[in-house]
Amino acid sequence: MIVCEPSAEIAAWVGARIGVTFHPPYTTLAHVDRGRIIAGFVFNAWTEHDIEVSLAADRLSLTLMRAAYDYVVRQLGCRRATARTRADNIDAQTVIARLGGRLEGRQRGYFGDCDGLLYAIMKEDFPYGLHAKGPQGA
Repeated sequence: MIVCEPSAEIAAWVGARIGVTFHPPYTTLAHVDRGRIIAGFVFNAWTEHDIEVSLAADRLSLTLMRAAYDYVVRQLGCRRATARTRADNIDAQTVIARLGGRLEGRQRGYFGDCDGLLYAIMKEDFPYGLHAKGPQGA
């Protein structure tokens, strides 16, 4: 089941897995299986055309990916999502690339002990949107 509440609990779950603390305002989406969060998104720093997206997951579902696309593109009207990951987190870099992310730059010392890599996921590059379910997209 895809849920957006309780957002503080979802944000804490995502934050604990990626090593950050989120402060409102933010919104969230999560995939809950048998009462347990298995994947979650935190959306913050909305600037009309862009939203910062943080993701943590034990397992990603196509349903959650499509819900995230719908939220970012259709509800918020964003053309892009920005994602950041640790330079030493190869698994996260692989997932971001599979989601259509393109590396835009390196932020030196962003995580204190490690550089951050900055990615953009443009709506036309996101594989679970636009034409994923026919002409109307996800």
